[in-house]
Amino acid sequence: MDAIKVSGVSKKFKEKGKTFWALRDVSFSVKKGEIFGILGPNGAGKTTLLNIMIKLVSPDSGRIEILGKDVSSDNNILEEMNFVSGDTKFHWVLRADDIMNFYAMAYNIPKEKRKERIEKLLTFFGIDDIRERKFDDLSTGEKMRLIFAKAMLNRPKILLLDEPTLGLDPAIAMRVRDEIKRVNRKFGTTVILTSHYMNEIEQLSDRIAFIHDGRIIDMGKVESVKLKRFGTYDVIIKVKKVLDKDSLEKQGFQVSGSVLKKRLAIGKSISNVLSTLQKNGYEVLDIETKKPTLEDYFVKILKKGVKPEGA
Repeated sequence: MDAIKVSGVSKKFKEKGKTFWALRDVSFSVKKGEIFGILGPNGAGKTTLLNIMIKLVSPDSGRIEILGKDVSSDNNILEEMNFVSGDTKFHWVLRADDIMNFYAMAYNIPKEKRKERIEKLLTFFGIDDIRERKFDDLSTGEKMRLIFAKAMLNRPKILLLDEPTLGLDPAIAMRVRDEIKRVNRKFGTTVILTSHYMNEIEQLSDRIAFIHDGRIIDMGKVESVKLKRFGTYDVIIKVKKVLDKDSLEKQGFQVSGSVLKKRLAIGKSISNVLSTLQKNGYEVLDIETKKPTLEDYFVKILKKGVKPEGA
């Protein structure tokens, strides 16, 4: 059974007398224990989709099942989930311990289990020394780790992350990404992550979906999605000496001094290329690969304009 199944979900809003579609016939599934990345430009529909999952917004059509239960008709499913947003805040005067205890009660964690669970989570996230400090006195990194600790209080099977590193400096954003991976590995939590930071999605996700204008444009593993749009990557090899330029060019190399460049299909290993060079007496000094990134893919999609997945 899939952890999440989204089937034909559409949602439109009216603004200043005009109707616009936030989501159009969106369908996908997420496996248990998977990190599923949803990327797209601002206004693509990412946050609307998560808001439907947590019942803040109702879809105009379609269905979402989480752990086999219909979100629209089963209120108890929210107990199996939690949500973290990049702009999540707590009242500045509350101590970390107050925040954790308040949410432990809100999540109906038995009183006799609260203290132990809170201590374990604060220790897991490396913030067991901040419990007496006010939220406003915490560093940005400490605040984010406290937010994640709070989100894990109810031991969610599904964790929804909406732009969790929005506005964070690179070092703190890296720490947050590490925490996401740790939570996924330690607890087997299924994660849906939305972001418009391409490197974040690429580093974390088992599979991705690209949403643009409310539609899914592409979906699959990162490499397969890039292969669909690009198909190739470049290998740059520096050799000690070029022995036969004509022969190299016939094999598809571009030769510039002692630097060789060859284009390969994404997914094809460079080992055969290196083996051939070495068999022909070449001494390889350096190797560099230049693969298209998700950012390259993102720019290409937005410039070119493409049909949705399956259209």
